[in-house]
Amino acid sequence: MSSNSIYSFSAKTTSITYPWPPEVTGIERIALSAKGDLQRLLSAFFDRPISIATVYSHTYSHISSDLPPVPLSLPPDAAAIAAVSPNMPILQKRQVHLQCSGKVVCVATSQVRITSPECARLFLVEKYAIGQMFARMEKVPSFELMSVGLGPVVDDFPSEKMSPEGGMQSDERYQLWRKYKLHVSDFECEILEVFPTRDMFVGGTSWLDSKLLDKATSLPSTDVVDNPATVPKFRTGLVLSLGLAAASLAIALGVSL
Repeated sequence: MSSNSIYSFSAKTTSITYPWPPEVTGIERIALSAKGDLQRLLSAFFDRPISIATVYSHTYSHISSDLPPVPLSLPPDAAAIAAVSPNMPILQKRQVHLQCSGKVVCVATSQVRITSPECARLFLVEKYAIGQMFARMEKVPSFELMSVGLGPVVDDFPSEKMSPEGGMQSDERYQLWRKYKLHVSDFECEILEVFPTRDMFVGGTSWLDSKLLDKATSLPSTDVVDNPATVPKFRTGLVLSLGLAAASLAIALGVSL
């Protein structure tokens, strides 16, 4: 499904119009309609802070308008920043995790194009994330929702395979995703966002806390927190240990009497 502009307004009317999949709920439509302020909306929904963790970022610059871009070391020096222009942009391919209470609530894979020294300085030197860039510049970006889907991502979008330690433990059948564009003068992005499970929009903080509880009751050395075969063994061992300790205490008290 695709659309150019889903947002329209008149003097007294505002409308969001898009051919949503029929299964999508109201709270999911709010998240899918976010235009550069997804962190703010998720923070309001969960009533907890949302933080950004970078998985990877690859940055390229033009040393000549006639040559292809070359890798750029970060942080860039003053000359590289000063050289940025529409004809010699800085490009970045990046993937970040939006995290809440230690859980990944969204994976965002982005392609960013920067065409001014000021935007390059904010993004690459001061390290503002994409959403915070628009807040920092006090500009509302133009927004184009390109596609929305349930289950595995079917839209072609260049990205790298996440490392096992990336924190994503989800079944692709239950995820929700969207692809969209954001643009202000000198800063534009094409972004693929994947919400790991629709359960998060149903359970809210209960979903967050249930995941944390699973972690707290798992063996510290295991990485398969969500593996049902692991937790029962640990809990069974804990019950047996407590039972043996209680029996020993009873025997000790009986002898002393």
